[in-house]
Amino acid sequence: MSEITAMPSWSNIGRMLSENAALYAGRTAIVDGDRQLTYSELSIEARSVAKALIAGDVKRGDLVACWAPNGWRWAVMVHAVWLIGGIIVPISSRLKTLEAGPILERTGAAILFTVAECAGTHFIDGLHSAYDAALEKLPALRHLVRLDLDHASGADGIGFGDFIETGRAVDDSVLDRAIDAVAPDDICEIIFTSGTTGTPKGVQLTHSQLMRSYWGWSGIGGLSKDDNYLVITPFSHGFGLNAGIIASALRGICMVLLDIFEPATALDLIRRHRISVVGGPPNLFTRLMDQPGVAENPPISLRVAFLGAASVPEEILLRVGSVLGIERVINAYGLMEACVVSMTRADDDRSVISTTTGRVLPDVDVKIVDDANRPVAAGEAGEILVRGYGIMRGYWHDPDQTRDAFTDGWFHTGDIGTCDAAGNISIVDRKKDMFICGGFNAYPAEIENLLLRMGPLSAVSVVGMPDPARGEVAVAFVVPSSGQHVDESSVVSWAKENLAGYKVPRRVFVRESLPLNGNGKVMKDVLRREAADTLIAAPISNATSANG
Repeated sequence: MSEITAMPSWSNIGRMLSENAALYAGRTAIVDGDRQLTYSELSIEARSVAKALIAGDVKRGDLVACWAPNGWRWAVMVHAVWLIGGIIVPISSRLKTLEAGPILERTGAAILFTVAECAGTHFIDGLHSAYDAALEKLPALRHLVRLDLDHASGADGIGFGDFIETGRAVDDSVLDRAIDAVAPDDICEIIFTSGTTGTPKGVQLTHSQLMRSYWGWSGIGGLSKDDNYLVITPFSHGFGLNAGIIASALRGICMVLLDIFEPATALDLIRRHRISVVGGPPNLFTRLMDQPGVAENPPISLRVAFLGAASVPEEILLRVGSVLGIERVINAYGLMEACVVSMTRADDDRSVISTTTGRVLPDVDVKIVDDANRPVAAGEAGEILVRGYGIMRGYWHDPDQTRDAFTDGWFHTGDIGTCDAAGNISIVDRKKDMFICGGFNAYPAEIENLLLRMGPLSAVSVVGMPDPARGEVAVAFVVPSSGQHVDESSVVSWAKENLAGYKVPRRVFVRESLPLNGNGKVMKDVLRREAADTLIAAPISNATSANG
C-alpha cells in the first residue's frame, strides 16, 4: 500500500490553486497579522495581480524577482506569477544591494516586487545608489512594485494596489488562456544558491516536480486541510516557498506567517491560532520550550513538527513531546537541486528520528558511492547521489556546472552519508567547507569573494567554526594589500554594512600570508586548527557579533 495518495492531475500550480480555491473556498488560507485571506480571496487577489502582470507585458517564461520579507502580498504575488507561467526569482531579504543587485543583473528580471526597508537595509535607496535614480543600469527592469504600500508612485515604485489597477481592463478569458498554456514541465522558479565557486547558481525547478515533491512531503507528514501551519522560514528560501506556499495550497492548509522568529511572539501565535504544524531547526523548538510558563501551561494544539537537521538530540525529541505535546516529529533531508529526498515515517522509533533523515520518498533513488563513483557497502560512508523526479532542470545559464553536477543521470549532492539495512539515510558530513549559521547555509567561497570587494585586501579565506548561539559562524583570515592597513574592526564593520548577517565574520585574523599546499591552495585545515586554538583562549564575544 502506498504511503501517499495519488495527487490530482493538475497541469500546473495555477490550475491547482484555482481548483483548490473552489474546494476550500471559505477556509482561511493566510493569516498575516490582522490580515486574513480565505482560499477564495487568495485566488481572486492572485488573478487580479496576474492580470496586471499581463498588462505589464509579462509573458510565459519571463522572470519576476521578489526581494522582500514574508507577507500576504508575497504569497498573492507568487501565485499570480505562476498563474501566467512566469518564473519567480526570490531574493533573500537578508541580502544587501551588493549581493542582490547582481542577481537582478544576471536574470534580467522584468519586474521586481520589493519593500522600502527591512531589518535596517534600505532596498530601494540601495538600488538607486548602485544603479542610478531611474535604475537605467538595470535595463530589463520595467516595473518596481511595492509590497509594503498599496499606493505609491514615482522613482520609488508603484504601490501594490495601484499595480493591480493597471490590469483591470484584462478580460478573464485572456487570463484563463494564459493559465491553460502553462505546461507541467515549465520552469516556475529559479532559486539562487551559492556553491564552492563562490558565484551563486540558479536552481531551475518545474511546476510538476514541485507539486509532486511537496504532495509527497505533506502526505507522509500527515498534513490536511484541518491544519494551521506556522510558517517562519523565508519565502525566498526553498523550504519557505515550496514547503510553505505550495504545500499549503496543495492541501488547503492555513498558513500563519511570522517573518522574524521571536519565541514569545511565536508562542502567542501558536496559542491564538491553534497552530498544529511548525517546522524549523532544533534550536527553534528549544527556544520555544524554554519560554517562561510553557512547561506549566503548554500549548494544546501542536501536532506535527518538522525538524530539519543531520541529527537531533534525543533529549530534544523527548521534550518536544512532553513539553509541547507534539505527537509526530519528522526529520527529513532535501536540497534545492533535488527537492525532498528522504523523510522519517510515523512508525519510526525515536532513535531513527534522532540519528537519520529517514527513507527515500517513493520514486526517488539514492546511492552512496566512493570517490570513483562505485557503490559502497551498506553502512559505509560515501557521497550521496540522487536520481528521480525532483532533480532540478539544471543551473540557469550555466551548462558547465550543470554537466559537472551529474554522472549518468545521478545528481552529486556533495553530502557524505550512510544508508543502513532498513534504507535510512544518515548525513555524516556536509558539503565541503559549507557551514550553517542560524539555519542559513553559508558558503566560504562566496563570503571570500564578497570581502575582497572591500578593497584593501589581497587574499581572504573563511572557515566555519562552532558557536553555541548560531550553530556555526564565519571566521575570516585576511591578508592586506601591499601598503594597506586593515584591522578586525574595519573588516567586520564593512561586512555588517554590505553582507547578510549570517555571512558576517564573527572574528577576523589579519595575516601576512595564508598557508598554501603544494598546489597553491589554501590549507583550510590549518586555519581551522589555528582558529580553534585561538577561540579556546579568547572565545567569540558579542562585540564582533551580528544578527544572523
